[in-house]
Amino acid sequence: MKKILYFSLLATIVVGCNNELKENEIEKFVINHFNEQTSAEKAILAFKENIGDSVILYNLSNGWVGRPDWVNDHSKIKSEWFYEDSVVTEIKDIEVFENIASVYGNVSWYISGIKTSRAGFHSIIGDEMGRLVFQRHSWMNWDINRSANSFVWPSTEVPGALKIYNDMRYAMANLRNNDALAYSDSLVKLDPNLAVAHIGKMHYLFLNGKKEELISLLDEIKPKIKEASIAEKYYIETITPSSSRKEILEKYENALLYAANDPLLRGWYAYYLEDLDERIENVNIGLKRFPENSLLNNMMAYLMMEKGDFESAKHHLNIYMTVHPDEPNAYDSMGDILLASGDTLKAKEMFIKAYEMSRNLKTGPEEFFTTSKKKADNLN
Repeated sequence: MKKILYFSLLATIVVGCNNELKENEIEKFVINHFNEQTSAEKAILAFKENIGDSVILYNLSNGWVGRPDWVNDHSKIKSEWFYEDSVVTEIKDIEVFENIASVYGNVSWYISGIKTSRAGFHSIIGDEMGRLVFQRHSWMNWDINRSANSFVWPSTEVPGALKIYNDMRYAMANLRNNDALAYSDSLVKLDPNLAVAHIGKMHYLFLNGKKEELISLLDEIKPKIKEASIAEKYYIETITPSSSRKEILEKYENALLYAANDPLLRGWYAYYLEDLDERIENVNIGLKRFPENSLLNNMMAYLMMEKGDFESAKHHLNIYMTVHPDEPNAYDSMGDILLASGDTLKAKEMFIKAYEMSRNLKTGPEEFFTTSKKKADNLN
């Protein structure tokens, strides 16, 4: 949710005397202000001191217009919003009309040297009592804009179902299999007619090698599958038993035809591909659309390790751990990379952290991460 950070142009500076000086001050101010977003303390202070009460914001990505609660209630400004470690701001145009300025530009955010988000913006700056305040701010998240609406969306209009569906798939992406199962069960109760509500349970059975139970579940939900969208049908098909890697790949290729931007499909498809360069290119396709995605960054880290590029692998896991700090899998994966690169001590720390985090998940201990403890124990 790169969202709130686009609002950060809201600030004040002393007004200069001539137009050229004003333009120079505005440009310097904007760049400095965005740079402060790499420090949560400075960013929060800037938000508190510089946001005008009358500001209006416009998200060009989805058409939202308004004034969020945090504009007038500074206690709602959170340090968690500011997790990038560098920012690059490009001012494209500044025009000053007496006491009003129009500013166009682009902003790119980075974690560990990798660009994770980019936005274009336009701001209206007004002179109020000898100070400049951002009175209007519009932005377009280019990552969102470039992503076609091509995902496996659930065929449901039941209130609350979409959130549970998204939570379920997020748990699946991060190998919190017990959580995915629990979300799946909740979603089935909420919307008994939704075929993809069962996908979390299917995922759980598949990863735990419970083939007969998986086949039984598929037989049970056949009537629901008939009423599902094409994308949903092909998505469900990817988790059905297969006789060969070729068959698995064909299932994912069919699903991607109808949900080309779906990160879970993209990530698992890369997992089953054999050629390393094809796997990397496939994950890159997904990362161009979702540069902060946990599954895709995790997959890319292992592919870079396979190439022997441990630094790139660590960069992608830095993104994973920074954006998704509560996911045990991020730390387990970093442990693997560190161990492969020869840093045994830090690898052990990561394995232990992953295991300890997995003991305190929403549905209780996640057995998948007992392997983390085993890997740590093997390093004694």
